[in-house]
Amino acid sequence: MSLRLLKEKFEGLLQSKNSTVQSQAKEALKIFDNHPVLEKGTDSIDDFLTNKPVIDQLMSLLFPPTLTENEIKAAVTPYSNDIFYCSSRLENIITNHKKSDNVFNDLYKDYEDSFDLLTYAIILNAYYKFNVDFERPKTLSITDENGEKKRYRVAFNADFLDIYPNENAIEITEDILDELLSNANTIDIWKKYFPKDSWTIEGFGIVNLIDTSLDERIDDFKTHLIQPNSESFDYLIHDIRRIFNIPDLQLGSYSVEHNKIISPFDRNFNMLTLVQDEDVSINEYACEHINCQLFRDAKPIIISNVETYHKQTKGNRLSQTLLDKGLKSAALIPVPINGELGFIIELAAFKTNQLNAINMVKLDSILPFILSYSKRTFSEHQNEISAIIQQECTAIHPSVQWRFEEEASKYIQERNYGEDPVFEEIVFKDVVPLFGQIDVVGSSNARNEAIIADLERQLEKSKELLRNRIKINLPFYEQLIFQIDKYLIELKQNFHTNSEQEINIFFEKQLFPLFEHFQTNSNNSKDVDEFLRTIDKTTSSLYDARKAYDITIEMGNNALSSFLDQQQLKAQDIFPHYFEKFKTDGIEHNLYIGQSITKHLNYHPTVLYNLRLWQLQVACEMEAMYYEKQKEFPLQLEVASLILAYDVPITIRYRIDEKQFDVDGAYNVRYEMIKKRIDKAHIKNTNERLTQPHKLSVVYSSNVMEKEYLAYFEFLQAKNYIGNTIEIVELEELQGASGIKAIRVDINRKLQKVSDIFTIEDLQNV
Repeated sequence: MSLRLLKEKFEGLLQSKNSTVQSQAKEALKIFDNHPVLEKGTDSIDDFLTNKPVIDQLMSLLFPPTLTENEIKAAVTPYSNDIFYCSSRLENIITNHKKSDNVFNDLYKDYEDSFDLLTYAIILNAYYKFNVDFERPKTLSITDENGEKKRYRVAFNADFLDIYPNENAIEITEDILDELLSNANTIDIWKKYFPKDSWTIEGFGIVNLIDTSLDERIDDFKTHLIQPNSESFDYLIHDIRRIFNIPDLQLGSYSVEHNKIISPFDRNFNMLTLVQDEDVSINEYACEHINCQLFRDAKPIIISNVETYHKQTKGNRLSQTLLDKGLKSAALIPVPINGELGFIIELAAFKTNQLNAINMVKLDSILPFILSYSKRTFSEHQNEISAIIQQECTAIHPSVQWRFEEEASKYIQERNYGEDPVFEEIVFKDVVPLFGQIDVVGSSNARNEAIIADLERQLEKSKELLRNRIKINLPFYEQLIFQIDKYLIELKQNFHTNSEQEINIFFEKQLFPLFEHFQTNSNNSKDVDEFLRTIDKTTSSLYDARKAYDITIEMGNNALSSFLDQQQLKAQDIFPHYFEKFKTDGIEHNLYIGQSITKHLNYHPTVLYNLRLWQLQVACEMEAMYYEKQKEFPLQLEVASLILAYDVPITIRYRIDEKQFDVDGAYNVRYEMIKKRIDKAHIKNTNERLTQPHKLSVVYSSNVMEKEYLAYFEFLQAKNYIGNTIEIVELEELQGASGIKAIRVDINRKLQKVSDIFTIEDLQNV
């Protein structure tokens, strides 16, 4: 530790033409003459600092007292960077520092476990002139006793440092330099070429700090804008509060669409200047000046004193809303999207003048990033809407999405190359179909019974209302009662498709107007009021039995659909295949499997066998699940299960105009014809329908398929999935198909699931 280089500096200043500088240099050199240890130096810091008063006197020439309250500056010992003199401002920072150790301890480490390269850098560059680039931005984070973190940029001045080799120093050659730089993080290599006490560093360093806390906060804000999620949104609010130094600053937003103000699409934002669900046009938002500047000219608005603005505008809607929320100053920032005003960002504070024209200048630094973030977020929101629409309305099944992506990529390449692209139809050849359904048995009859029950109750109640008033207008009411009786007989004996419509028209044209007349002109119309309250507003009729039917179908379908979706995910693990399902009075599903469906895997017939067994297993489990849930349904409707086992590969084509796959070619249509007709098919030479409650029917047309499925059912019997009865029946002649047979088995409605998925290996091990 020495001030030798500082003395040399003052000796040089004796030649200055500035008399004040010469005078200061002479005074400094007198101190050196009186205290030679300052020039000679010592390796004991404690010994050196016994001269602290005169050291401080010399340091005051480098740290002007007039700047000591503003500059953040320190003189530090060589190598250890201990502070022996600093400005008043830095002294205050250190005093309020949470930690008691030296704030510069780890300054020149790149990370916690690394070592300080600064001294090596001085040797290699200052002594050997290697010009190795050790430059990197150095920053220092200091947290005060209140928990407030501030960031400083650090500059090191080495003008008063000298470094020279001792006798045991190793000459650093180009080869050694290469080895050092190749092992920059290995301290043992550096110690090998810089052994202990091989070099002397003499003098002192000067560290200058510049407060970059605001820049740091803005950088944090930019970082969190890049990662939009609920967690980063909390950080954004925190960042903006730190940028404006307002701990309780409020942040909000609302969208502008077709001259209407609407809620923001991002629910993380509250609305500060509007009330939830408030319907406001831009003309009603505030005074004319703000409306024009904000919505027409898209310029920011600053209201530094809301109370004053409230008085000036005689209490308009904007100022009243802010005051109701306790907000006393506000800023409104318009954000354009694609050339049009998209939404408004709101900032508001609880104190007057906390937001003002001066501190809002800080927005200039972050507004470009807010605009960029807003555009990106809006674009992502639009893309997400499109994705949801595709997922929920026109979804492409994941198993075949790769083929659509290939075609879309080809389309884009052709378009970008200037060609006239055409999105070709997607075709999958030689795929084997698997069709299955679980339907409510006699759903049409159940629906008709519900209609009849509702109409009979509605007619009977209307008849009662007329009988209670028959003395008022005997002939006309008797005629209406006579018509009601005719409809009641028709419902019981000859219900047809037009009966419901005819009765609804009868009520609409004659009875409802009459009942409304009763309500208007009678003091005693409670019975009419009660009756009309039971009428469903949507259908204008009594809808209790039909509603119970609809709810039963909906609950059953939802339960079956959800169950099938879960099981289908497991089936995809067997082998990727195309899957689709449809809701009717039950659930239908189609599976298509083959080599053309998958892009990378190799198809083998074993996969098909596993999927056929999976389909049987799921059919049994779905029906068992349905009857378990049935007790929760309003009506106790029965279901029947059906599978079409088809062993001839077909071709399917995606119909772009219909947004769905369909069989392709005249020969393949045979599969669709059979699929549509087997549901209503009868057993040959009987009036018995194939599909029956609690039974699973598998329709097929070849002896090979019969043998295969009998093996499956024998296995399922062993697993207690089906009963002891296995029937083989021949179906009546179907249009376009003959020789169709079916295997029909009893499903165990109380089966106990024994495996997630059965496989052919399970079957072979039985």
